[in-house]
Amino acid sequence: MKPTKVFLAIAFLLFPSVCAKADTESATALFNQGNKYYDEGKFVQAVEEYEKIINLGIKNYQVYYNLGNAYFRQNQLGKAILSYRRALALKPADEDTEANLTFVKLFTLDKLEEQKINPLSNLLQWFLGLWSKDNLALLTSLFYTLSVVAGIFILFRGTKRYLLFGLISFLILFAISGTSLWAKIKSDSIEYGVVVAPQAEVRSGPGLDYVLQFTGHEGLEFRVDEQAEGWYRISLPNGIKGWIPKEAVEIV
Repeated sequence: MKPTKVFLAIAFLLFPSVCAKADTESATALFNQGNKYYDEGKFVQAVEEYEKIINLGIKNYQVYYNLGNAYFRQNQLGKAILSYRRALALKPADEDTEANLTFVKLFTLDKLEEQKINPLSNLLQWFLGLWSKDNLALLTSLFYTLSVVAGIFILFRGTKRYLLFGLISFLILFAISGTSLWAKIKSDSIEYGVVVAPQAEVRSGPGLDYVLQFTGHEGLEFRVDEQAEGWYRISLPNGIKGWIPKEAVEIV
């Protein structure tokens, strides 16, 4: 698991809004120093440098990817998985991140069989995972604009067959991309979390006086359904639900 060494200044130039409140030169120096520590086997110090970048308000998938690698080298599986998930939220379907995430999950204690889902739902989730909200929004705007242009041509040049075919095609693509954008926004509004403590008790209600259902371990992933003071109500991949203390987990 080698850290990404792409010069962060390039990313900062391409995405200036992300770095509006951050010192680019300082972040780049921290990134390079973190990589240096990683190469030297000083993983605790590497984590500190990467975390400093995040504390500057910068969200960059390369930083989270490297952070995940450094946490794994310290055998902190929960925080490694959390970091990879945050990297994938910024760059969906990144092959290196997905590969490392799959590898790290081999070392977790909780092996849960995922609940069977409709194949169409799986296909939709796979498709949405390939796109970010910004890309889908751009695609939707493009097909909308092309539909308007095609409509204008038909209005002023008559209903020629190829123009009508183009308009219908663009409208269909606009509907598909628009629906995908809505589904992506809805999907991204759901919160997911990871157990970062060595273990966490999942109970039937938000309190220690409720029945203990099972004990989850570091690296266990879940969906957040609701929350109460100090507790999250969660759903696991196998369909089991329960309440877990907030202090034992972090939200992606």
